[in-house]
Amino acid sequence: MVTRRNLLKTLAGVTLLGPFMKQAWAQGVTPARVVFVVECNGIYPIAFLSQAARASLGLDAADARRGFQDVYPEEAATLRGDSLSSALCLNSLAASGADISLENRAAVLLGLSSTITGGGHSTGTAALSCAVDRSAPTIDALLAPMLKRTAPFDAIRLGTSAARTPIVYETCNFGPKKPAPILVNPALAYDTIFGSVLAGQGGAGQGAGGQERSALFDFARQDVQAALRTFRGNSNERIKLERYLTSLESLRVREGQLALMADAVRPFIPGRAGFETLLGMSLDAPDSLRWLEAQFEIATASLLGGLTNTVVLASGTSGFNVHYDSIIPSLSRHDLQHGIGTPANWNAIAAVTRRHVELVAKLARTLAATPEMGANGSMLDHTAIVFMSDNGEQHHSTAKDWPILVVGGDRLGLLTDGRTVLFPGEGAANNRQVSNLFNSLGHAMGDSTFDSFGNEGDLRIARGPLDELFAAPG
Repeated sequence: MVTRRNLLKTLAGVTLLGPFMKQAWAQGVTPARVVFVVECNGIYPIAFLSQAARASLGLDAADARRGFQDVYPEEAATLRGDSLSSALCLNSLAASGADISLENRAAVLLGLSSTITGGGHSTGTAALSCAVDRSAPTIDALLAPMLKRTAPFDAIRLGTSAARTPIVYETCNFGPKKPAPILVNPALAYDTIFGSVLAGQGGAGQGAGGQERSALFDFARQDVQAALRTFRGNSNERIKLERYLTSLESLRVREGQLALMADAVRPFIPGRAGFETLLGMSLDAPDSLRWLEAQFEIATASLLGGLTNTVVLASGTSGFNVHYDSIIPSLSRHDLQHGIGTPANWNAIAAVTRRHVELVAKLARTLAATPEMGANGSMLDHTAIVFMSDNGEQHHSTAKDWPILVVGGDRLGLLTDGRTVLFPGEGAANNRQVSNLFNSLGHAMGDSTFDSFGNEGDLRIARGPLDELFAAPG
């Protein structure tokens, strides 16, 4: 059986990946990755509420409420060793056949708030920034430079959207009014991320296609350098040219690195024919869940191949009127939510969240089966997967409750040992916020000062990591 560790060790002599990794190991760098999976238009708390958690809140099995803000405890309550798979949408965490259990490698957080985001249909970039929409960098943009290390891509952002465009900009931010692109056409994402790697399939090293790409970067770089040597314009225009040159040089370096890694990465890349079959439908009428599955395939290959250590997978968060024909035909996500009183609609909404969890679980199991290079444990032990919504607890959200599932990352200090944590509701003195979760991730990824993330102003309750989720390793 070919494993990631053996394959990369074997190929270390013909690529620079080996020396890159040896340098990282010599420096004692702990491998660390983060994956954000964001579902559009709300995740209902009942989706993640285990039978034990329901009982602890005094709810019987017949209780049909979808929100629990009024019955959360006055102090944070941690249910350890919880049967997470007993929740409405978490059954895929249970062991089944050859699939290992993920119940003891996950944690559910309920009661976290983020009212600064405004709630509503979607909070835009606010969900991942804990700030007013478009006013601050999102968490992925701050973690990505920390985690990049030897990876060619600082972050890979993929998703689905109702918008008829291959790229959207509404979910992630590099900084105030600096949107980060998300590739929502899987075919474009496949070519963009794997194009250079697949260009050299004819043999070791860079093939003709890769050489042409590199030549284009070299030509553009030389053109800009020549323009700068004779430039007589104003300083602002020169700054633009200099920034363009810096970007070209960065792309050229990445192109070379991808070419050197190509032989080691290719075995993880899904075949194009099977990939296109997975897409199934045209761009004019995509099934969002099938397209998201394709994006997960790209993300999985990128993580296994070491192309990035930061991933965002956004399901319909830009243009939430996405369709799920494989679950319920003809109705969009928005229309499903407005007809939530209809049992078929409610069941379909739960099925969508359940499918998202299945994709998370598949990714997690793949990482769990892959040994970590240069450290103990598996890739999952060094990867935090966070599944959340882009607006909170329901369709027209109040942002007072933000159900979150965290899988993996135990070697990074995350207490994903099969626990449910019930936090006091919004308005309580001991309520905690989504920003505290992101503070926890910052600490887990190696920044012990990562406490100021979140721009809630007077709405900030307490800074720092969640004690119920994070304990410094060692």
